[in-house]
Amino acid sequence: MRYLIFFFLCSPFLVSAQDTIFFNSNWLIGDKENASYYSTIIPLNGQKYQVKDYSINGELLSECDYKALKQAVDWTRIYEKGFHEWAVEDGVCTEFYPSGNKKKQFEFKNGVQHGKVQMWREDGSLLRSYTAINQLANGNYKEYLADESLSFAVNFLNDTLHGLATYYYPNGKISQKGTFKSGLKYGKWQYFSEKGENVGSEMYRNVFFIAGPDIKIHFPNGLWCLSDQYEEDNRINFLFTRSGIKEDLKTEFVPTCLVSLEEVGENTRLLDYSSARRRRLSVDVHKVISKDQHLFSLPNTMGYLASYIDKGKNKHAAIVTHSVQNNIGVELILDLRQEDYEDLKSEIVTIIRTLNR
Repeated sequence: MRYLIFFFLCSPFLVSAQDTIFFNSNWLIGDKENASYYSTIIPLNGQKYQVKDYSINGELLSECDYKALKQAVDWTRIYEKGFHEWAVEDGVCTEFYPSGNKKKQFEFKNGVQHGKVQMWREDGSLLRSYTAINQLANGNYKEYLADESLSFAVNFLNDTLHGLATYYYPNGKISQKGTFKSGLKYGKWQYFSEKGENVGSEMYRNVFFIAGPDIKIHFPNGLWCLSDQYEEDNRINFLFTRSGIKEDLKTEFVPTCLVSLEEVGENTRLLDYSSARRRRLSVDVHKVISKDQHLFSLPNTMGYLASYIDKGKNKHAAIVTHSVQNNIGVELILDLRQEDYEDLKSEIVTIIRTLNR
C-alpha cells in the first residue's frame, strides 16, 4: 500500500481534485504573486477534464473540455507547444466577454475542431453559426444582424464558398441570391430592391454561346460574368464584367468585355466592316494584331491594340476585334486600365484565342 501512496504523491499532475495553476502575462507558468492569469483543472469522468481560464481578478475567460492521452498530464505546460502529447481538446470549448456573455463556442473531437461553431456579440446577440469538419467550414454558414435576423446564408465546402448563397436586407427581404462554385460566383445571380423588386441579374460561366453569329466566348477562372444585355442603334450588345477577385489588380477599375452584333449584309467584307467600325470608335488605334501571333481561332477575324484617356484622365488599354460570321458583324472590345494590362494579359489572350464557333 505504501508504494501506491508514494506513486500518487510523486505524480502531482494526476488531478483527483481541482488544481489551480498560475501564469504570467505570456501564459507561461509562474508564481501566484506575479501572475496575470490562472487556470483551474477540474476532473470530470474517466480521462476527461475541464480547464477554466481566468484573469487574475477572477474574470472567466474561457472553459474547455480536454481528454488526457497519458496517465500523468503536466497541466503547467497546457499553453506550451507540444502539450497535445499529454491531452487534447475534446468536447465543448467556450470563450467569454468580460460581461460573462459567451463570445465563441466550438466543438472538438480528439483535438480537432469538429462540430457546431457559434459566435456572439458582446450584448449576447448571435453573430454567426456554422459547422466545422476537421477544422474547416462545411455546409451552411449563417451571419446575423444585431436583431438576430439573417444577414446572409451561404454554403462552404472545406473552407471554400460552394453552393447556394442568399443575402438579406435589414427588413428581411432578399438583396441577392445565386450560387458559388469553388469560391467564385457561378451561374445566374439575381439582385433585388428593398421592396423585393428584381433590379438585375448576372450570369457567371466559363463559356457563353451567342446565337446569330453562333460563336462561343470563353472566360478563364470563372471571374467574368454577363452583367447586361441591351439593344442600341440596331446593335445587340452583351456586356461582360470581371467581377471576381480584384486583389490581383493594381486599380479599382472593373475590366469589361463588350460584344456587339449587327447585320452587315451578305457581301460585306471583313476589312470594310472593320474600317467602318474603327471610324466610330472613340479610341486611338496603335497597332494591328498580326496574324503571325496566332491569336485568332475564329475565321474571318482581325484585331487592334488601342488606348484612350477617360474623363478622370486615366489611361485605358483597349483590345478590339472585328469579325463577320453568318452575315453578322461582331465587335469585341476589352477595356481595362493600362496599369492592369500586364496582370490581365494572359486572360486577354485566352479570351481572344478561344473565341470560336
